[in-house]
Amino acid sequence: MVEIRENNNQMQETNTTPETITTSMILEDLENGIDRTGIKAKYNLETWEVKQMFDHPVLKGKKAKRVKKLSFTFVDDTVHTDPDVLPGQTNLIDAIEEANQETEESPIMGDEMAQDELESRADDWANERNY
Repeated sequence: MVEIRENNNQMQETNTTPETITTSMILEDLENGIDRTGIKAKYNLETWEVKQMFDHPVLKGKKAKRVKKLSFTFVDDTVHTDPDVLPGQTNLIDAIEEANQETEESPIMGDEMAQDELESRADDWANERNY
């Protein structure tokens, strides 16, 4: 028995031109490294349409960003408990608590004086680190 291979007329997937194309869509494409030729293919446009789009003041002179891809996968494997705090960085709240513990251990200073000293230390610490 002979089997017949059916050709399902598989058409290449073609992009259809959207009804509305915005400047922000084009700017995003340029940021992602898609050049004019890529934009033409993505939105199924004619060359003259792309040229006319780039005559708009917002797009005039804009070029695609050059996207460089690494030849390897780069992964950050360090453990961060707080994404806003870098390793080795001191937290202001921790520094205040530490200074507070030091003033509590000092029996010479009174409560009001200890509070002033604590605030002064916190201010000095923040100024040293340009906060």
